[in-house]
Formats: sequence, structure tokens, C-alpha cells
Amino acid sequence: MNAKLAAALAVAPFVLSGLLVPAPAPAQSAAEDATIEEVIVTSRKLGAESVQDLPMSVTALGEQTLKNMSVADFEDFAYQVPGLTFLDQSPGERRYVVRGIQSAGQQQVAVYYDEVPLPGIQSSTSDSGSQTTDLKLYDIERVEVLRGPQGTTFGANSQSGTVRFITKKPVMNEFEAFVGGQLSSTSHSSDTNWNMHAVINLPLTDTLAARVLAYDGRDGGYLENNRCRPVNPAEDPSDPGTELACLNLHDFNDVETTGLRANLRWQPSERATVEFMAWYQDRQPGGDNRFHPFDTYGVRSGTDNGDFDNVADFTFFQTGDFLVGDYAQTPKPDDQLLVSLTGEFELPFANMTATGSFYDRDFEFKFDSTWIITFLFENIDPTFFETRADLVFALTDQRQNLEQNQFELRFASKDPAAPLQWVAGAFFRSRDSKFQSFVPVINQQGLPFDPGTPFTIPPTSDPGAGIPGCHPCVFARLADKKIDEIALFADADWRFNEQWNLNIGLRWFEVDQEEFGERVFEFAAFAPNPPTLPPNMVDITDNELITKVTLGYRANDHVNLYGVRSEGFRLGGTNNQGIIAVPELFEADELVNWELGLKTNWRNNRVRWNTALFHLEWDNLQVAGQDPTGAFGFIGNAGKAEVQGLEMELHARPNASWDFTASLTWLPKRELTEDQVSDEVVAPGLAGDKIPRIPEVTAAFTAQYNYSLPLEDWTGFARLEGIHKGKSETELRPTSPNNRFQDAYEIVNARLGFRNERLDLDVMLFAENLFDKAGDVFIGVGNGEPTFKYTNRPRTVGLEVIKYFGRR
Repeated sequence: MNAKLAAALAVAPFVLSGLLVPAPAPAQSAAEDATIEEVIVTSRKLGAESVQDLPMSVTALGEQTLKNMSVADFEDFAYQVPGLTFLDQSPGERRYVVRGIQSAGQQQVAVYYDEVPLPGIQSSTSDSGSQTTDLKLYDIERVEVLRGPQGTTFGANSQSGTVRFITKKPVMNEFEAFVGGQLSSTSHSSDTNWNMHAVINLPLTDTLAARVLAYDGRDGGYLENNRCRPVNPAEDPSDPGTELACLNLHDFNDVETTGLRANLRWQPSERATVEFMAWYQDRQPGGDNRFHPFDTYGVRSGTDNGDFDNVADFTFFQTGDFLVGDYAQTPKPDDQLLVSLTGEFELPFANMTATGSFYDRDFEFKFDSTWIITFLFENIDPTFFETRADLVFALTDQRQNLEQNQFELRFASKDPAAPLQWVAGAFFRSRDSKFQSFVPVINQQGLPFDPGTPFTIPPTSDPGAGIPGCHPCVFARLADKKIDEIALFADADWRFNEQWNLNIGLRWFEVDQEEFGERVFEFAAFAPNPPTLPPNMVDITDNELITKVTLGYRANDHVNLYGVRSEGFRLGGTNNQGIIAVPELFEADELVNWELGLKTNWRNNRVRWNTALFHLEWDNLQVAGQDPTGAFGFIGNAGKAEVQGLEMELHARPNASWDFTASLTWLPKRELTEDQVSDEVVAPGLAGDKIPRIPEVTAAFTAQYNYSLPLEDWTGFARLEGIHKGKSETELRPTSPNNRFQDAYEIVNARLGFRNERLDLDVMLFAENLFDKAGDVFIGVGNGEPTFKYTNRPRTVGLEVIKYFGRR
């Protein structure tokens, strides 16, 4: 990456702005042209409503804003939304976080694509919220982020909020199309990034239209793995005479993504619309995004995260920025298919909406098991190299499948001018998960062996034993889950005069969960007498009634004040069994949100300033625990917590040339209010400990200058974006041996865009992560492993071109 080129791109918008004239307003007065566009959303399922009129905390990003930011993935916009952050551990492994509420378990932020809720996949510890689905965000009409519990409208997984991605729908009786391409280069990488997407909108008949999106691309990797290991596992790697095999993997964490989405819209009459969507995406990450930058093997000074690591001496490797010390290769293929059918019908007494969908995801999660096996062996038998050297180098391969069937039927009031607006409906969802966790021994290339000898069935603990798909094998288990959920919900909004309105929401739901778990190959380290537990089957049922009450006061056209009390609820579940039995079940946790919000607009709608104060009470927290070996995790319940905070967002458009936004989230209190101790789990958290990985302050801004070029038909814009994420720690207890610190960081993006109206052509130069900051997005450590880090993408400079066809 050429640093001079990146700096030139950053300076160019401001140099050019001195030579260019502000964009004119040919069809409107300057005052009218400067007004902020009104964003219409459907967040309450009561019909189309303006964001500024809603008595709730909502941020909506429209189509043009998403284009100006070149949004293709969740992280491209997330930090610009107040109250919204995320924990990131590679594509498809994100936990969305709203208002600082985050812990192991199912999702706490519901994720909707149009009318369909998409859950995370199961994972080894039932921590499905950390593996949220991740679809490319091309041709998106808007993104809606609802902050605070949304359980009455969007269900149990919206404990702290909801994110909705609304796709562009077919346009009737019009042909339009566009093709977009992006070419870029990333620092610390020898690869070139390229991404392409194309959309075509086709009117098929007077009542039927189709819209098709296709995309393909590759984001180059930037991590290096030069790990070496003895050819003979029993040899001493520190002996100069030992023969070593080295991986020599360069830029191995590249990601290839291919997708196809088709939307159909049928309008047989003015009172009926039927929409069909099919979306397929195949993602092929070449390896895990974590690396080992800390000085794990150096002199202990207590100032570096690596100073607290406890690893075996023989695992020594050269740590550093973007360097990885794993013994295994970790590609993570991820296939997703979403099919949905939605009908909207105007009935004599109400508007009816019915949605049915099917979702299927196959995800293969891999990580290097050598670290934890070394840790276990050293605690069981320090002479493990002499006894079971054949088991030291291994890979955990967790093949996970999720199938979801979902249906919702709801009725809503017809007359938007009526003082009483209401919606009522029923919801059903069935989720079937299959989980297979095999730990095969790996060869010198970091890959499982190609079985060349007969499988040993029934499995034994003899060296070289195995089962189909895991041979030679260290450990293997299966776990299947089934979750059936039904719900009834209703929401009513009564405007009893021009200024006051009262909103009440209710949702009752019942959930039945079943799990079948089995260990099909016992942990070979316990040879010759591995413990045996029978297959386990668990069946639990839970039901709950949750509520929401909102009182709104509209003082005038410029000031909207509201107060909310809402409840959030997250399902409990079952734990997968490891080497040693862990608690079979964990319970639901609950959230109560008290919120006071203010929405304002000033100077003829050229300035909008919204803010919210909130107090969250979180009870019976779902917490992560580990079995006595330290190798297998589970989820339990313990303790209470409170979060208090302030959110603010500002949007200013002083004239047609300038556009500014700013957002701030301040969480002065985000801590436990009682010790995390229960009958089944003793967690390290004590009253007063701060919720891990949640900073006190996050902030963001954008500034855009629009101008006309001294060339016919050309206009342009210069845009600057920045985010700040404060510091945090990774564990509740500061004295925990696994606690690490995450430093604050800032990211700045610069964009220079040009548009030709006659050619219907957009061109953009961009520099993302302009100053090449490697932020502490996620710091972690495992037993026996060096402290690892996930970061944002290094500085990326490139060109994007979009050509439109057929638009009027």
C-alpha cells in the first residue's frame, strides 16, 4: 500500500473544494433544498411513519446515505448509529450489541431481513448470538436500528434492540439496471481486492415485476502464518537438529463471497400485493481473522497483554502485528439460503400481512486445538510428549447446520388519520440445529489426514484410532437441538388529542426446546480408561408475557417528547455436553428499560437533534462458564446488572452544499449490582464489576461537501467519516487471569465522489481506515493459547464505479 497515495486521497477533497463551486439548486430555493430528507420507516408494524414522529429511539439510514458510505457489510455503518456496537470475530461471527447489553447465549439484538428474523447458528456452547448471519448489503432501501427492548413487536431475541435490513423491491412498469465494481488495495497485503454487483429490474407484465441482484468478490487477506513444528511430534522443537515442517501461509485470511437475490412483486389489484424473495450466499473465508501481536514469550513487565499468558515453552513462535502462530489451517465455509413469501391485503376492516419463510445455513467453524490439548496434557500428565505425542497437533472442526421455518400473520388498522392505531397477530418459528464437533489430528500442512487405514469402530483410545470423518481422532461429539416458538402479540397507539398519545404493547409466547447430545469418540487423553457418559436428551418448556408502555407528548411541530417502560426477554436453553458433565439447562434472562427521549428539528428542518436517557435493569444474567478441565464451555445464570446511559444524534444541513452528522453514546454505569454466584456456576464477577468489552464512550461523525465541477453534467462530493471507540476490559473481574485490556481507537475514512447525470455514472475514490489503525476490536485468550486479537481491516484505498441504465 502506498502511504503517499492514501494521504493524497485524503487531502484531495479539501484542495478541490477550494476550486469548485457549491452545488446549485436549480428547481428549488436554497432553503428548501437544504432541508433534511424525511425518512419513512415501518418499525412499529403500524404502517409507514416518519422517524421523527415515532415515540421511540430509532435511527434509519436511507438508500442514498448507504451509497455515499459504500455500505456492503454491517460494520460499514454500525459505528455511525448511536447505541450500536458489535463484537467481531471474522465474517459470520458477530454479536450485535445495543446499549451495552451483551453476554453469552442467544441473540440479544433481533436481526430482520425484510419480514424474516434470522437467528445465529448454534455454536459449541449454545452461544448462537455470537454467530449472527452476515449477508451482503447491496441494493438495500434502508436500514432501521431500534434501540431498547422490542420484544412485544419482534420477539424474544430483541432483548435490547432490533436491526432491520429492508431490501429494494421491484418497481412496476419500469426497466432499470446498474452494474457496480470496486477495485482496491489493502495495507500489509499482497492481494488485490475486487467486488462486483449488478441489479436488473424487469417489468414482466402489467401486474408482475422482478428485481435480481448478483454479486461476487474477493477481499484479500493480510495475515501471515510461518508456524513450524517437528516432523516427528515426539522430537524437541528447540533442538537445532530437529527436522521442522513450516506452513508458510501468506495473506491466508482472504474472503470470497458470491450471492444471488431475486425479488418478485405481484399486484393483481390495488388492494393486494404478493412479494417473493429468494437469497443465496456462499462465503469462503480462507482462515480465521485472529492473530497474535503481543509479546507472549518475552520478559514479563506487566504492561503488555502477552505478559499474562501461560503457554508451553515448546510452542514458541515470532509474535507481532498480523502474525499468527496456529498449527492448523482454519477455512470456514458458510452457505446461506433464505426464501420468503409475503402477502399484503386490504380487507374491509383492516390491512392483513402474512409472511412465511425458510432459512438454511451451513457453517463450518474451525480452530486450532493444539493449544488446549497442550494445556490439558500438561495438567493431566507432564510427560505427554512421551505418552500421546500423536494427539498433540489437532484441529477442532465444528460443522453446524440450522434450518428455520417461520410464519407470521398480523392485522393492522387501515385509517392512518384515526386516533386509534393498532396491530395484532400471531407468530410461529421452528428451528432445527445439527452440531458435529470432531477433533482430528492434523498433518504437517495443518490439515486433517486423508484416512489411509481402516476406521476403528467401535472407537477406542488406541493411538491412530478414529471414526469416519475423524481419523486419527482426539474427541468427537454430536448435538441436535429443536426449538419451537409460538407467540401472540398486540400493539395499540391512542392519540387522545393533538399533543398526547399512549402506546401499549403485549406479547405472550411459549417455547419448547429439545436437545439430543452424544459423544461418539471419548477424549483420547484419558486413555486407557476414558470416562463414559450416556447420550443425554433434554426437553424444556417456557412461556412469558412481556409488555411495553409509551407515553408521548408532541409540544409542537419541532419538539417530540416521550417516556418508555419496556421489557426484554431472552430464551434460556440447553448446554452441549463435553468431557465432563456440565449443567443441562440455563434459564432465560430479563431486561427492564426505563427511557426518556426527546426529538427536535430546527431552522426549517435543517437541523435535527435527538437524545435519549435510559436505565436498564438486567436480571438473571446468562453467563459463560467452563467445565473443570477448562476445555469446554457452557452457559449458566448468575447475578444482576444495570446500565445507565445517554444517546445523542445530530443531523445538520445548513445549506445545499454541506451535510453533517454526529452521534454519541455515553454509558457511565454498566456494571454488576450483585455477585455472579449461583448453585450451578460460580462466575468471577462481583458487584461493581463492569460489563466486559463495553466502552464508556463511543462517538462518530460524518461531513460531506457537495459541489459542481467545472465540467458539463458533472457534480461531486467530498466526504469524511470518523469513529471513536473507548477502552474496555475483556472480563468482569480485573484480577481474572484471563482479563485483558482493549485500548481505545479511532478510524477515519475519506471519500471523493463524482456523478455524471447525462451518462448516469457514479465514480468514487476512497481511503478507508486512512491512518491504518489496528484497533482492538476483540482481544481474547484461551487456555494454553497466546492472547489473540481481531482488528478492523487495514488501510484500504481504491476506486468504485457504478453505471446505471434505464432510469428516468
